[in-house]
Amino acid sequence: MAAGHNMPDYDRARAEFAWDDIYDAADWDAPSSLNIAHEVCDRHAENGDRIALYQVGEDGELTTLPFWELADRTDRFANVLEELGIDRGDRVFSYMPRIPEHYVALVGTLKRGAVFGGINERFGPDGISYRLSDCDATAVVTTAENRETVAAALEDAPSVEHVIVVSDDGTGIRRGDVSYHAAMETASREYAPVETSGEDDALLYYTSGTTGLAKGVRHKHRWVAGVAATQKYAADLQDGDCYWSTGDLGWLTGPINTLGAWFWGTTLFTYEGEFDPETWADLLDSYPITVLFSVPTAYRMLREHEDVLDDVSLDLRHALSIGEPLSAGVVEWGKQRLGVTIHDTYGQTETGNMIINNYPTMDVRPGSMGKPLPGIEAEVVDPETGAVLEPGETGEIAQRGDYPCFFDEYWGKPDETAACFVDGPDGEWYLSGDLAHKDEDGYFWFEGRADDVILSSGYRIGPFEVESSLGEHDAVAEAAVVPKPHRERGNIVKAYIVPSEGTTPTEGLKDDIRNHVRDELSAHEYPREIEFREELPKTVTGKIRRTELQDEAKAEAEKD
Repeated sequence: MAAGHNMPDYDRARAEFAWDDIYDAADWDAPSSLNIAHEVCDRHAENGDRIALYQVGEDGELTTLPFWELADRTDRFANVLEELGIDRGDRVFSYMPRIPEHYVALVGTLKRGAVFGGINERFGPDGISYRLSDCDATAVVTTAENRETVAAALEDAPSVEHVIVVSDDGTGIRRGDVSYHAAMETASREYAPVETSGEDDALLYYTSGTTGLAKGVRHKHRWVAGVAATQKYAADLQDGDCYWSTGDLGWLTGPINTLGAWFWGTTLFTYEGEFDPETWADLLDSYPITVLFSVPTAYRMLREHEDVLDDVSLDLRHALSIGEPLSAGVVEWGKQRLGVTIHDTYGQTETGNMIINNYPTMDVRPGSMGKPLPGIEAEVVDPETGAVLEPGETGEIAQRGDYPCFFDEYWGKPDETAACFVDGPDGEWYLSGDLAHKDEDGYFWFEGRADDVILSSGYRIGPFEVESSLGEHDAVAEAAVVPKPHRERGNIVKAYIVPSEGTTPTEGLKDDIRNHVRDELSAHEYPREIEFREELPKTVTGKIRRTELQDEAKAEAEKD
C-alpha cells in the first residue's frame, strides 16, 4: 500500500471504486477462483520475515507466528480435517480463547474448503448445542479447560462426530477425542488449498439472539473482498502496522479484522485474557501497537480508570470502535488521552463487515456513525414503503444486498431471510432494524434499535442520544435508558446508571444528572426517573440488555 492514507478523498474514492480493484489484489483469479485461506496466508508465506501474529498469553508469555509458520500449521490442520473425513462444506466450530491454535483452526478449516463458525466462550452448553445442532455441525475444536462444557453441549448435538482438543499437557482429552498437538505432529506439512470460488460457503456465524432465537448467518468466500476493503479504507492499515483487534474469533468481528488485515499482510496482535484496564495499558506500553480496534465499553472503562495510562508510551496512530454507538465525549477523551480520534464504525453479522464508518481523512462529527464504505449503497428508508427519507427524518438503516460481504442467507430459514427485505420505489433494500437519520452532508446518526425507541407524550426519543448525554456527566460511568409505562405520558424515560468510581449516589446527584440532560438536550428527553446500579445487564457480546431493563421497568410500573 502507498504511504499516507489509503483514501485521501472520500467522495473521489466512492466515485471511482470498483470491487474488481479489490479482487485484482488477490493472488488467484477472484472471484471465480477464490479461497480465503490462500489469500490471507499462503501468498504472504514467501516473505520469511513477515509476522502474522503476536499473541500474549494470560501468563504474559509472547508467541510470535510468522506467515510461513501459519501456512505450515494450517496445511497440517487441513490435513487433520481431511484424515477425519471432514469434507468441503462441512461445518467446523471453535470454542476457544485467543490462542494461536484458534487462528490456525480458522484458516486451516477454510483451506480445507469446510465452513468455519466460532462460538464465544461466554456461551454455556445450551447456547453451544443450539448452534451445533441447528446447522448439523461435524466437528468442534476446543481446549482442555472447555472440554467439560462442550461435553454437556454435545448431549443435544448428535451431528458432531469429532472433538479436537488443544491440551498442552495431554490432560482433558477424553476417549474418542482427537489430540490437536498429536494429530498436528504427524500430519503432512503440504496441503493445496481447495479450489473454491467466491460463491462457495466459507463462514457460518450466529447472531446474538437478543430478539429471538439466534440465526446462523452464512457468508461466501467472496466475503473476504468486503472485509479487505474496510481494513484498507476504515482501519487504514499500512505496511509496518501492528494491529490490535481486541475481539475474539467467537464473534464475526474477530474474523473480519483478522482475515481482512491478513489479506493485506498486516501483522496482528492479540491478548488471550479479557479486558482489564491495567493489563491493557501495560500491553499498549510494551508492544508497538499502531492501530487499536475495540468496543465502546472498553474505551469507557479506560476513561474511567485513565490513571493507568499515566506512564504509558503509546505508538497509536489510529483507533476504531464497534458494537454500540460511541458517544461524543468518549471521542473527545480519546483525542486528549490516547492522542487519536476514536473512529466509530457500524455493521451487523448480516452485513459481514463494518459498512458505515468514519475515515481518517474525513471530518469526524463526534456521535455520528460516519458514511458508507466505498462500494456500498446505504440509505435511511421508510421500513414500510422502502422509500428513501429526507435528511433529518428517522427511518431504518438499509443497504443494497449486492456487495461481496453481504450474507447469503440465514441457515435453514428462507422465510426469515426474505423478511429482511423491502421493495422500494427504486429497488430492493435490506432492512437492518436499526434506526437512524442522515444529515444534509450524508453523515448517519444512530438513534437505536427500532424496538428500543421511547414514545413519551407524543415524542419519539432515541435512547442513544440520552445515554450519550448521561455519559458526559462526571458521576456517570455507564448508563442505559428505557421506557417506563406512565398513566399520563404513555411512557417516561427511566435511566439505569452505574456511578463513577468514588461517587456516592444521592437524591441530589439524581437532580444534578437530570438537570444536566435537560440543559444539554431538551425538557422532554431527560430521565424523569434514575436508578443507580452496581452494573448493567449485558449480552455475551458486551452490549447492554435493554430488553431486560424494560421488563423490570414495566413490572415496576404495574406495582405503582
